[in-house]
Amino acid sequence: MALIACGECGRAVSDKAEFCVGCGAPLKTHSGIDLVPVNSKVTPPTRAQLRRRALLALSALGLGVVLAGPFGRHLGNARVAAFLAALLIIAGLCAVLVLLVHAAANRR
Repeated sequence: MALIACGECGRAVSDKAEFCVGCGAPLKTHSGIDLVPVNSKVTPPTRAQLRRRALLALSALGLGVVLAGPFGRHLGNARVAAFLAALLIIAGLCAVLVLLVHAAANRR
């Protein structure tokens, strides 16, 4: 038997207990999943970090478009250029979508 801290009141309770003896908060479900949410200490990114990430995402997207265009056809292996272009375009679009979702979530 090990002692764990209650997520609500901080009191030491048995890891086998279903409820805290101090405050009555549920400690875990019958499946063993902890019900007490853990507070995240992750700080949201700053404006400078978001700008840098957006620039990187748009750069990847732009490089993919350039490789897919006439410039990519002049490279030695057009098949490799097409693959890299598709990969960069997909990565750039994914990064832009992640940034948009993250920005929308931070507005709430």
